[in-house]
Amino acid sequence: MDKKDYLHILKTTELRPGKVRIEEFNPEVLMEQAGESDLQNTIIKWFKENPKPKDDEVHAFADKIGIDKHKFEQHVYEILGDIISEGRSKGFTGTYDPKEIAMGKKVEMEHTTIVAIAEKISQDHLAEFPDYYTRLKKMEAAAGVKESE
Repeated sequence: MDKKDYLHILKTTELRPGKVRIEEFNPEVLMEQAGESDLQNTIIKWFKENPKPKDDEVHAFADKIGIDKHKFEQHVYEILGDIISEGRSKGFTGTYDPKEIAMGKKVEMEHTTIVAIAEKISQDHLAEFPDYYTRLKKMEAAAGVKESE
């Protein structure tokens, strides 16, 4: 794919659902946004490979990839903010069944060690289907998946 095709795809695609849709063709802006996304993916990959790093390790990584540590931290804050503030539960005005939330937190702890993030994931699923975890449990039972402790 050449640069022109790539820019056309960026121009016609929502870069973050509900957030940005480019209306104006500006190659410099498009390439900058693509670069920001690549950088954030690099940061996410590094954190996957280095969970719970010390501050000096984070700063050393920022130096290695050639970014100011404060700019690096800003990207980390944006990534964390996106995880916490986006999703189906954003703007949800209903209520969550406490039993479903409890089931959900237990299930979603497979993705995180942070209870608040597991609860957020649960809320995202429950905003779409109020009995999401009851359905999941039935589906897994029908498929022969044993309940984890």
